[in-house]
Amino acid sequence: MPYLKNTWYMFGHSHEVTTEAFRNRTIADETLLVYRKTDNTLAAIHDLCPHRFVPLHKGRQIGDIIQCGYHGLEFGADGRCVKSPVAGSPISKSACVRSYPVVERDTIIWVWVGEPEKADENLLPDYSFLTEPNRRNVGGYLHTKANYQLSADNLLDLTHVQFVHESLQASEAFERAEIRVEQDEDSVTSYLTFPNGRPSVVFQNFLDPEVPLDLVFEMRWNLPSCLRLKVTGNPPGEPENQQFETMSAHIVSPETEQTSHYFYINSRTTELDNPEKDEALRAWQEQGFIQEDKPMLEAQQRYIGDRDLMSLNPLGLKADAAAVRARRMLAERIAEEGQG
Repeated sequence: MPYLKNTWYMFGHSHEVTTEAFRNRTIADETLLVYRKTDNTLAAIHDLCPHRFVPLHKGRQIGDIIQCGYHGLEFGADGRCVKSPVAGSPISKSACVRSYPVVERDTIIWVWVGEPEKADENLLPDYSFLTEPNRRNVGGYLHTKANYQLSADNLLDLTHVQFVHESLQASEAFERAEIRVEQDEDSVTSYLTFPNGRPSVVFQNFLDPEVPLDLVFEMRWNLPSCLRLKVTGNPPGEPENQQFETMSAHIVSPETEQTSHYFYINSRTTELDNPEKDEALRAWQEQGFIQEDKPMLEAQQRYIGDRDLMSLNPLGLKADAAAVRARRMLAERIAEEGQG
C-alpha cells in the first residue's frame, strides 16, 4: 500500500526533542533521526550510517552533528559527512545520508518525506489553538499495531464511543443521533450530534448531569491523516447558546503498512492550574485510547493482514460516510502523485 509522500507527517511533540536528547522514528517506511541544534532549530536526517548500516541513533550528538556510534563518522544537518575519525582519511562524496525538511509549529514537529523542493509550509494543517493563550494542553503518544487509515476511520466515525467507550461516553440520546458530512478540497468534516440528552460521564465533571443538552462532535480530517475534534454543548435546539467547548488534536502518522504513531493533545480553557484535572484527563486518555481503542484496532488489523480494507467489501453504514470520503480523497492524491 503506497503512502502519500509529498505531505507533512507529524514526527512528534516539540518537547520530545531537546538539545540533550534526539529521537528516532520510522515515518512512512522512512527511518528518521530528528535532533535539535545548538540554536534550538531542528534537523532531520536518515537514521542509518552508509558505512556499515548501523542506526545513527546508536551514536551521539556533538554540537550540530551526529556521530555514528560504530566507527565515528560524523554527519551534519544537511546529511553530508563532515569528519572521518581517521586523521587524513579522505571523505567520499558518497559519505552522506538523506536530509528531510522539518518544521516546528503549534508544539508539533512535522517532517516531509517526499521531494524536498516541494515542501510547502502552507500545506501544514491548522492546530494554532494549541498555542492560544489561556489554554492548558494534556497529551501523549501511542504506538498502534494497525494501519494508520484504520485509526483515522475510527476517529471519523465517533458512533463507536457508544460501545467501545461505553463507561465514559455512552449517550442516552444515541438512538436519536444525527450525522452530517462536509467536504472541501483537502479536508472532510464529520458532525455527530446527540440531541436532547443528559451529558455522558466524561462531561459530568463540569456540567449538570441532570440537565439535557445537544452535544455536537465536529471531527475535521486533513490530508494525510491529521484530525481535529471540537466538542460543543448547548441547550436543546439553541445552537447559538453554546455552554462549553473543548478542542483536541488527533494526528496519526504511518510507521509501516501495519503499524502507526498516534499523537493526541487535549486543550482546555478551564481550571488551567489544576493538576488534578490534568491527571483526570490523562486517566481518560489511558482508558479510551490505550485500553479501549488500541485493542480493537489491533484485532481488526490482525484479521485484515496485508489486504486493503475496502478490497474486503465491508458492510457500509451511514456513519462510514466521512471515513469513506477521506479514504477516497487520499487514494486519489496518492494516484496523482504516482502519475506525476
